[in-house]
Amino acid sequence: MSRGFSSYQLDRIDDQVVQPILYAKLSFASETLYVHDSIGTRTWGGNDWIGVGDFATVSSIEEGSEISPYSLNLTLSGLDSGLIAKTLNENYYMRPVDIYIDFIPASGSPAPVQIWTGFMDVMSVTAGASGGDSITLTCESEMAKFDRSANLRYTDTMLKKRNASDKFFEFLKDIDGVKILWGKKVGTAGGYSPNLNPTRPSYMK
Repeated sequence: MSRGFSSYQLDRIDDQVVQPILYAKLSFASETLYVHDSIGTRTWGGNDWIGVGDFATVSSIEEGSEISPYSLNLTLSGLDSGLIAKTLNENYYMRPVDIYIDFIPASGSPAPVQIWTGFMDVMSVTAGASGGDSITLTCESEMAKFDRSANLRYTDTMLKKRNASDKFFEFLKDIDGVKILWGKKVGTAGGYSPNLNPTRPSYMK
């Protein structure tokens, strides 16, 4: 699919030898990780992208005609214990993920285009297994947010968290469970007394 590719990249695709390269930008809470699945450090967009080579894999990136969320898995193998410990303590849930693709030219600067965007969902770590140490990060596309509850409540406390000056629900708790006695009026003593002679509208006479 050529959608979104620049003329420069289309020319690279038509080359006799094509070498694609994937970039992943992982925006963790404490820092942003810039990596690519080739070797060496590549500078692009004002950042140094670290090559992890064959130690990293990206599952197939799906796209469909229907409006539906698609997920992908990012796997990093051959890890040291220090990296695993840091990963377990990192705040990653619902943090942004961006995937880019580029084609390594014979000369010139990198010019990736974004092919996927979403957020981190579930991270699993395998350490000391027969298949080697690895971290698998399952990422969900932006469409998945439509299937998730916003966990918002119609309360004064919840509204104040979004806007401290908003008083729309300020008296909501005071009317919870209140019984409204229609057709009665307040007496002089502060209690309720029957309104035995209500005024009828002119159109009902």
